Amino acid sequence: MNSILETGRPFALLDHETFAFWIYTLGVATTAFGPIAHYIGWTFALASLIYGKLRYNSSLSVNLGSESKRIMIFLVLFLIWSMFAHIPYVDSFYVWGKGASIPLEFLTGLYLAMRLIDTSKKREIFGLAVLAVNLVFCFDVMFRPNFQILGWNGSLDNGNGVALYSLLTMPFFFCYSFWYFEKYNFVKYFICMTSLLLIFFSFSSGGWSAALFQVLIFMYYALMSKKVSIKALGVFLILFGLLITFFFCSYGKGYISSFKREIDQITSINNSEVLTNSRIYTWKAGIILASDNIIAGNGWATFEESFRNNYKYLNEKVQFRGPEMFVQPHNMYISILYAGGIPALLLFLIAFVLSTKKSWSGLRHDVINSGDIPWHLVCFILMVSMAIYGTNGDVFEARRDISVIFWACWGLLIVMPESDQNSDKGDKSEDPALC
Repeated sequence: MNSILETGRPFALLDHETFAFWIYTLGVATTAFGPIAHYIGWTFALASLIYGKLRYNSSLSVNLGSESKRIMIFLVLFLIWSMFAHIPYVDSFYVWGKGASIPLEFLTGLYLAMRLIDTSKKREIFGLAVLAVNLVFCFDVMFRPNFQILGWNGSLDNGNGVALYSLLTMPFFFCYSFWYFEKYNFVKYFICMTSLLLIFFSFSSGGWSAALFQVLIFMYYALMSKKVSIKALGVFLILFGLLITFFFCSYGKGYISSFKREIDQITSINNSEVLTNSRIYTWKAGIILASDNIIAGNGWATFEESFRNNYKYLNEKVQFRGPEMFVQPHNMYISILYAGGIPALLLFLIAFVLSTKKSWSGLRHDVINSGDIPWHLVCFILMVSMAIYGTNGDVFEARRDISVIFWACWGLLIVMPESDQNSDKGDKSEDPALC
């Protein structure tokens, strides 16, 4: 570092590669502010990589192991099928392009993460950026709509949006707390408390269900690696309960009624309409509409129009008499089935399962033998929780903003060394500009 300062060129090492990493990381970290954040980051990152290729003949490709290659083969096939198979059934090029951009954005997010977050140091910096930005911003989100500080990104005014946001950030908050800030008790417990409050104040029973699995998985491996004790866990839960009680007493009926609504929903086992918050009807409608083109699919951006055009017919089929028009199936699996048919759903599920397997296979080394941030644990928690959340929500529906965090984690998981390699074996040499 001294040699850089002595030359009078503090940005001497900020080459196109380093710039692409930093602008991409900043874009993903701030994506909860609104989609423009990551679109700018992605654009400049891609432009920088292309400049490196044209100016210095830098490689645009990504080196992958055999397991990761299989994952990418299925994901690319998923992209191709879901983008092009339904073309004969679309009304216009605009409708096709609007829908095709969804899986294309997904694969673009994966590629940028694979290409740019390919070393342990870059993963650490990336995670810190996501943690730092969203630890602050989530305080603007968790208390909506009771009061707003900034009010950025209106999609996070919705409890379902907040639930997904909390699920995507929770592994960063918890894993960095107990591995990176292990020696700073106040800091690590403050971060974890913030994450749990964000999840709780989403007042989304679907989000709570997925979050429960996130916490259980994390606690199992945290206890296994002796990062937390039973005593500390008990004290933390008592403090969390007291803090929730304080908020209930301070903000009164609004929070209590929201909490009661979700408890009533969760306990309505014998009433599928209440239990699913009427989503049972849109799930049935989604399956019926998907059956029209069960092989080729109907395209990603056509569900709302198709639902409106068949509204009377669907009401009769699913026995729903409400006035609501559903704009999405509220289910990731049905959404993919509707958009790309059975082939697209199978290709996606195979890639998803293989990715979950890869994250699980590296858990023991990450958690027990390595002192670094357990990225396999971060990704495993995310994969499991998105699989659960996908039964009542859809991460693709948030692709304009917060889903970008998931794309990034999935991409860095794919490019991480295989399970039979050491933590950093196969990583590229660390960039001194990042250190």
